[in-house]
Amino acid sequence: MCLERLIMWERFEIIKFYGGFKLRSKITIKNVSDLPINFDYQYGLASMLYFKLAGSDVRLANETHAHQGFKFYTFSNLILMNRKKSTSCLYFEKAFFMIASPDDRFIKSFAEGLLQQPEFYLDGPEGRANFVIERMEILKEPSLGDECWFNTLSPIYVKTMRKDNEGLKEFDLYPTEPKFYENLHRNLVERFTKFYNKEPVDHFDVIETANIKPKRIKIADGFRRCNLMNLRIQASPELLKFAYDAGLGEKNAMGFGCVDAVEKTTNSKRT
Repeated sequence: MCLERLIMWERFEIIKFYGGFKLRSKITIKNVSDLPINFDYQYGLASMLYFKLAGSDVRLANETHAHQGFKFYTFSNLILMNRKKSTSCLYFEKAFFMIASPDDRFIKSFAEGLLQQPEFYLDGPEGRANFVIERMEILKEPSLGDECWFNTLSPIYVKTMRKDNEGLKEFDLYPTEPKFYENLHRNLVERFTKFYNKEPVDHFDVIETANIKPKRIKIADGFRRCNLMNLRIQASPELLKFAYDAGLGEKNAMGFGCVDAVEKTTNSKRT
């Protein structure tokens, strides 16, 4: 084990010993191949995280993979540093992303898997771009009351089933549709109930939105229409905390719905 990795591991052990496992980590990565990656990198990042999870805790990975329902973790988009200009790909030297979960087993296992095997790759137009984990930080949890502005770190995905000529079919929802907020609420309550094996205090209302940016992201062989946005939510503290830890909307383990708590958002509009 190299000295740098040993120092990272010792720092991680100190945090684990004194503070317990927090539920959100910031992972900084370095591009060691000087090659760009594709815009649609989320599926590759999700796959990498799963394999790192399996390398650390194969039982938890198998449990997660075999379970067809909710998966209780999420991660953000890459936040790029030292980005180079390009209209066809993402070209950068360093970046970071967040991993969050209400289950400290995931944060522990992801951290151990990433530290044990810090190298990985993401696909790009010129071939595989090689990366290495450069830094891992355990983030302080915010104090959440019964109202909060959330900024999406990865787009929110919400769908519904509608009838067409061939029967029921999945349709992606947008924040312009009331059904978007109805399904967002129901999904959060169902995931909370499944995770804690109890029902939450069910108060949840999106009272303002801002900076809505529609996205179309390729996942495997299909595309998901989703949205980056800011949301001002009034809800029970336990639901707000769960949204912060587990994400909003669907497909969280594929990199959708990761949010951050912010003080204030401007240019808002009523939903």
